[in-house]
Amino acid sequence: MYVGLSYDLPPALQQDDIRTEYHPRSGIPMKTDHFADFRCHTAAPSLAPKNTPWEPFTLHIDFDFTELVLKANLTKLQTNELIGLIRHSALERFSVTDYDSICKLWDAASSRHAKFKKEVISVPHRDQDHNFDVWYRPLWDWACDLLKDPRLGPHFVFNAQRLYKFDGQNFVRFFDEPWTANAFWNSQSSLPKDEGKPFTFIIYADKAKLSSFGRQKAYPVIARCANLPVGIHNGEGFGGGFWVKCWDGIECLFYPLILILSADYEEQCVMSLIRGTKSKFPCPVCLVPREELGNARSFIRQEDKEKVLMSQGLRDVDNAFSDVAHTDVHSAVSFDRLHVNNEGNFSDHLWTQFQERIKSVGRQTQSQIDIHFDSMPRWRNINHFNHVMSFSDGSKYEDISKVRLHTSETIAAGHQAIKEFTQLLDQYSANDDSGKNWAYPKRHAYAHLFNDIEAKGATFNTNTKPNEKCHGPIRWIYLRRTNFKNIAEQVLRLDHRFLIAHSIHLDIEDHDNLIASQNDPLCSDSEDDEHPSNDSDTTFHIKLGAAQKRADICSLGATTCKRQCIQLFMPDETVIEHRFIKVNYESIVDCPLFHNFPRYDCVILQTQARVIFGHLLMLFTCVVDGQTHPVALVHPYDAPVGQCSLKDKHFEFWRVRKRPRISSEFFSVHSIIRGAALAEDHSVQGDYLVIDTIDTDMFLRMKLMHKSAGHLE
Repeated sequence: MYVGLSYDLPPALQQDDIRTEYHPRSGIPMKTDHFADFRCHTAAPSLAPKNTPWEPFTLHIDFDFTELVLKANLTKLQTNELIGLIRHSALERFSVTDYDSICKLWDAASSRHAKFKKEVISVPHRDQDHNFDVWYRPLWDWACDLLKDPRLGPHFVFNAQRLYKFDGQNFVRFFDEPWTANAFWNSQSSLPKDEGKPFTFIIYADKAKLSSFGRQKAYPVIARCANLPVGIHNGEGFGGGFWVKCWDGIECLFYPLILILSADYEEQCVMSLIRGTKSKFPCPVCLVPREELGNARSFIRQEDKEKVLMSQGLRDVDNAFSDVAHTDVHSAVSFDRLHVNNEGNFSDHLWTQFQERIKSVGRQTQSQIDIHFDSMPRWRNINHFNHVMSFSDGSKYEDISKVRLHTSETIAAGHQAIKEFTQLLDQYSANDDSGKNWAYPKRHAYAHLFNDIEAKGATFNTNTKPNEKCHGPIRWIYLRRTNFKNIAEQVLRLDHRFLIAHSIHLDIEDHDNLIASQNDPLCSDSEDDEHPSNDSDTTFHIKLGAAQKRADICSLGATTCKRQCIQLFMPDETVIEHRFIKVNYESIVDCPLFHNFPRYDCVILQTQARVIFGHLLMLFTCVVDGQTHPVALVHPYDAPVGQCSLKDKHFEFWRVRKRPRISSEFFSVHSIIRGAALAEDHSVQGDYLVIDTIDTDMFLRMKLMHKSAGHLE
């Protein structure tokens, strides 16, 4: 763990500077950037688009129509009738003739990307061969499609990096993308000493129920590329050594390897060929050393061999992953936040125990908890709960329980937190009279959580959640577009057509953007009226948007308190109210209505004396002596709260108390550090608790505040 690196620091070194150390085989020297200038990876401009990006369709309108038929799920008869009507009335030339011609066009376009193939796998069992049809897209063909794509190509990262952030004294390492973690670095070190680079795969597998009652199942295996940024490889679009001519026309040598296996526990057992939850060694990661099992396959007597393997929790089956060079299946098996946290430990164990305890108290307490959850503030990208005592949705469990850590300091703290959690759970289980078995694999999975972050980056790289979204389109095709017989070929044929349509769409967008820029070089994408303009300056701290018309105070839709405060400040002036503020830390505070519900916007402010919390009442700009000043009217939540209670200390609550509303003050918007979410403490009027799990920055910020206040050791 690279914490506290000592270097000869340049005189221009600043707080939060980022140092990037590249793998020695990259030949790239180490560099240090100021935080505002740092980019994890800057993509080069894409290559010029095609002149006729809709090929093999004859015309643009042919593609648009054919895609509409695909999306609308029209039958052959409906399609032919619609084509007949269009050909009789169309003013623009239209070359599609009938449904069969559409199928031929899709077949002609299918070569744009690697096609699905079928292979029959024969498995002998009890003196009989069982044949299984397996449909797959050749993995390396798919990888070559990515490498040749001019839109994706500039975003690839092939050299491992170690990133450090300067905290004022030392450079502290942090982890996010896979190439910033240890497994990628070690993989590059293990490659032959040539110009080759690692091409890393993320493999996901899970069963999907296609029919309403679950009788028809599919077992999709989804691949993603870990050399692409998480925003691309987790997106819903594209995302020995082999020489490949890449997007820029340069031939490169790549060594494919599997970096991450992302799956629920059941599929992890299949991937690693262990015997599952009832075996003596149920963990697919921390098995006994492999060399101690080396003699098992050389035994002559089958029953002896099986006995040794069973004692280690393994199965006597050759693992296909062992044929992939530079890949260790047990190291690749990864911590899955969705199934271990949200649909595992939290939903199936901790949350159910909590619900049982509450139900034993009575319905009034259950109702009170639902009311308190409903009163929680709404926040961007987080579900709001009207009730929590009965539902089963992994994404919602995630919003109740999520915490993300990925710096070297928080990883060390995380190991300590897991140790404390284990001790507390041991104490609880010792006194639990429900008969529940608390020794289960998903509880043990926490032992590997922070090692996984160091090895593979933040947990969004290993999370199965982005891949589970792919089950929906497969289920939709099955229900709407198949005859429920021999479904694999039908589903995959349409899935491939949707991929081709998406690919052609992107080509057309590039073509249209190029034409638009040639016709008007000064043209730019229009901005949403509710957002500030997107200029080239990405180093801003505060931006105001959604400007209203200039008006005097009395005409504003403000409360009497707001008007009185503002009139004290400038009784004869007009102001421009703003209903959007963006603070350049991943925090956006919107106007008082959020999806038609009240939203009470709170912020963290830097005052001359200290950092405080406050409720944002109004944003406006005013002109004084010819200069425009952005001003925020804030209700401070900095009244004394007394000594930290034992409960607050144990739960690490940060308590704030609001002052009387008449104490509202004016602040420069530049004193706003970021937005905050505060939950009312219904047991103490006027008190609020800071919600520190809305994002990673807030969690880490509150940890530092607790430490500075002496709440933590």
